[in-house]
Amino acid sequence: MKLKTVSVSLFTVRTLFDGDEVAPSSEMAIMSYMDEIKPSLSCPPLSVCFDGSDYWLFDGYHRLEAMKRIGFNTCLIKVYKGTRRDALRRYICDKLKSRGAKAKNIVGYCIELLCEDSEWRGMGSKALANLFQRKEEFFDNLEDFKRYGWSDFALSRNKHGTLNFMRRRRG
Repeated sequence: MKLKTVSVSLFTVRTLFDGDEVAPSSEMAIMSYMDEIKPSLSCPPLSVCFDGSDYWLFDGYHRLEAMKRIGFNTCLIKVYKGTRRDALRRYICDKLKSRGAKAKNIVGYCIELLCEDSEWRGMGSKALANLFQRKEEFFDNLEDFKRYGWSDFALSRNKHGTLNFMRRRRG
């Protein structure tokens, strides 16, 4: 549930990962946001989860970096209730819908996060599908992936342009 949109110090927004986002930040995306932000000195709000003390960023990594480079001190944020863990779930949920050239790297990293996480690793396909807003079939291969790794799996695009995670066909 979204609480409100507020203005906060840019440096109070915490990222889920040390340094950049999971995929190396796209310099082109950052430059594009800088070009968009500079003329009006305004930017769409970043999305964060607030746990009572920290604002955990789950959407807006490139915009955050663009604002830092331009010299902003404050930014608008959409605040949702939740912990760092909730922000990570929202982040993964969003990234599993990725498209574009770097989508395979981002989705692949998210699948590895799911497999390594002690809580999510033990969940069934149906529970993961509900949690991450994907079809149950997307998570059916997760158990085998944990066992065999990337050598037996592929990410392919479905008719809607989003990525599917599936076992490679052999011979």
